[in-house]
Amino acid sequence: MQRSALSALAQILDALRVRWVLIGALAANRYRTSPRLTHDVDLLLADAGPSGALAAALQAGGWTVRSATAEGDLLRVRHIALGAADLLIAGTDYQQQAIARAHAETLAGQALRVLTVEDVIIHKLIAGRHQDIADIEAIVAGHLPLDETYLARWVGFWDVAATWQTLRPD
Repeated sequence: MQRSALSALAQILDALRVRWVLIGALAANRYRTSPRLTHDVDLLLADAGPSGALAAALQAGGWTVRSATAEGDLLRVRHIALGAADLLIAGTDYQQQAIARAHAETLAGQALRVLTVEDVIIHKLIAGRHQDIADIEAIVAGHLPLDETYLARWVGFWDVAATWQTLRPD
């Protein structure tokens, strides 16, 4: 279900020329030692495109759109046949940098950009939920090379360094 939702959302975002990257559990699955099940797609958008165009395009594609924050920077979208997605609109320099650092991949024939392993870890540390910590543990277990300087900068900035210290590889 996530892959067809991802394809449908990618088509809408690409048509609007909105830069986006895969985040959340699906991005973490690219780095985990074993994937975990998730029921939604999470995307980080560089912007929302032309005013009102994103919501209109999503609704025209059969998605219901609900702003989950007063600022409107998190859109919760649902499609009766395709499932759910959270669209986070970048509002910080860090998020813009994470988008710029993302790398191209192909997932089930879908060309997309995915957060780097470091940015997945940072996003998961910021969220801090149980499943986010479990994702980090599974990523760390894979012993992937990490840019420790980059991680140190941003975990310090987001005040999640103490949590990272308990999870980071030895």
